[in-house]
Amino acid sequence: MSILITPLLKKNLKDALKIYNYYIYNSFSNFEEKKVSFSDFTKNYKNITKKKLPYLAAMIDKNLVGIAYLNKFREKSGYRFAFENTIYVHNNYLKQGIGFKLLKQLITSSKTNKDIKKIVAVIGSIDSAGSIKVHKKLGFKNCGKLKKIGFKKNRWIDCIIMQKDL
Repeated sequence: MSILITPLLKKNLKDALKIYNYYIYNSFSNFEEKKVSFSDFTKNYKNITKKKLPYLAAMIDKNLVGIAYLNKFREKSGYRFAFENTIYVHNNYLKQGIGFKLLKQLITSSKTNKDIKKIVAVIGSIDSAGSIKVHKKLGFKNCGKLKKIGFKKNRWIDCIIMQKDL
């Protein structure tokens, strides 16, 4: 099985949205509670790529099996060098190294953009061992925890904050 990491193409946005929406309904890793529309997902994709930020796809045999991208960490100008990563792997392809390859390429791609100095991972604390392991393996440091910051499916969720300096 060969995994190809490339920029996400517009033609793959519907499949990317399926992966994204899966995690809204089936996990605590995405704090959205309602399905994201194709229009809103496309708008987000265009905003990210317009800013020359990486938006990646993991492909196996021309099938999209994962996505990863960077977006602004916060809107205030003082955070202009900090970006938050997002990674989702298709639920049928977990534990195959796809998340690691996506994050590794996201870091490599980020190094070509002089405005990206810090990458922040905001990880929901429920079922997060795999995500934490991948981030640690690629040099992210644990910076702390926001206690009961998210609320989803009638549960309070902590966020683990990890950071990597480029």
